[in-house]
Amino acid sequence: MISEARTTVRNAGGILVQRGLHAASGFAFALVVPRLMGPDIYGRYSLIASLSIWFLLFSNLSLTDVIGRYVPEFILRGDRKGLHEFWADLLTVRLATATLAASVYLGVTVLWLRDLELLVLVIMAGMVFVRGIAELLFAVFVGYNQASRWQMGETLRQWLSLGILLPSFYLGGLRGAVLGLLLTEFVVLALGICWARLHLAWPGLHLDVRRSMPYLQFGLIFFASDVLNTALGASGETMLRAVTMDYVQVGYFGLAWRVYITMALAIPYVTLTFTPLLTTLRAQGRIETLTWWLERLLKYLAFGGVLAAFGTLLLAEDLVPMVLGAEYRPVAGTLVLLTLTLLPSAIGFIARLVAMIYVRPRAALAASAIRLVAFWILGAPLVARFGSLGSSTAMLAVSALHAGYFTWRMRRVLRYSLRECLVTIGLGILFLPLLLLRSSWTMNVALFGVFVLGYSSVLLLLRVVTRNEVSELWQAIVSRSETFKHV
Repeated sequence: MISEARTTVRNAGGILVQRGLHAASGFAFALVVPRLMGPDIYGRYSLIASLSIWFLLFSNLSLTDVIGRYVPEFILRGDRKGLHEFWADLLTVRLATATLAASVYLGVTVLWLRDLELLVLVIMAGMVFVRGIAELLFAVFVGYNQASRWQMGETLRQWLSLGILLPSFYLGGLRGAVLGLLLTEFVVLALGICWARLHLAWPGLHLDVRRSMPYLQFGLIFFASDVLNTALGASGETMLRAVTMDYVQVGYFGLAWRVYITMALAIPYVTLTFTPLLTTLRAQGRIETLTWWLERLLKYLAFGGVLAAFGTLLLAEDLVPMVLGAEYRPVAGTLVLLTLTLLPSAIGFIARLVAMIYVRPRAALAASAIRLVAFWILGAPLVARFGSLGSSTAMLAVSALHAGYFTWRMRRVLRYSLRECLVTIGLGILFLPLLLLRSSWTMNVALFGVFVLGYSSVLLLLRVVTRNEVSELWQAIVSRSETFKHV
């Protein structure tokens, strides 16, 4: 396994660990912060914080995708001058979009949230600006095949904000809490500058529109696709409210979606980790090796999706009422259907990875648009009949449609096989009779253990997964190999 491949696999493992840390920080936040602030102040804090995320999204322009796709080519060519000009263009664009996002955020909140202190809104606008710059600096590491360090920015942000927020709120109320968020972003920014300087000779601020237009166009089309994907995520609760007028069903779906998205976000992060490696392989003309990595990645994503699906099938009905309360038991069924969506989502994100490597952003945009439109067409009657279960069923169906269409488009560009992925999923289906044995929660945990052991054994016995393959992946994760050298 070449050093870049080892590094990529190790980064993917690091990202999965950090996703677990994100989930833990979210749980700790939910356990402590709402109780500390009280319903009224927490409602205000939650609103201005959630609004900031939307403005940060629109300042992003998918520049992380641009970096992951194009930086490896500069490195492969040894084009130091071109790479420095590339960073200068992107930094200028991000400074402009971060400034615009912060300004519009301040304007909107000042006009709308007149009951909040102006200083609170000014501080939050400052946080939007600083975070926008910090996110770009950490995105640098995606291009250098150090995606685990890229995600470290978000991991630090999650835990630092929690640690700083509590004493800040105790000392200064809501003003102190938002000041704690701004301080967190300054710490993350300082760390980003410290780490990124190892790779960057800091460029001046300038923007050559003609030179940067291919990169920005690539990013903007993928950004439009991501906006449609975000709109799909927000459509479940919106449709339930519009069709059923039942806030209970809205709440059921919302809770299930938050659990699901915590798991689902691992897929795009892991696939993005492979962008530098696969871009390099394409540039070197090593298409057979590129295809091999795509098929291996797809197989292991399918394996993870099957584990998650059986975990919810066997344990959700026990864990949901235990954690959320008995009145939220219907959330379990919704969560099961959403978790099944991980399987077509994995196939769809592999197609998106191919679209990035072969510069086919319009195919990604078309697939996202089809999925969103199909959800509203299919979802309305299902929601009217089955409530939150109907919404999650529609999500599963349109995710399968999205994966099928997108894969069909991308396999016309690169003929990669779905065989091992489908075999991996099919072998999992063989264990569905275990569901008939469900009873107490201890029995269900034992059944899940039996499934994991039996399923893994079958994959090994049928050589869908080989011992050498597992050994190589493990060695890649625990070894310390070289990354791309900076130019």
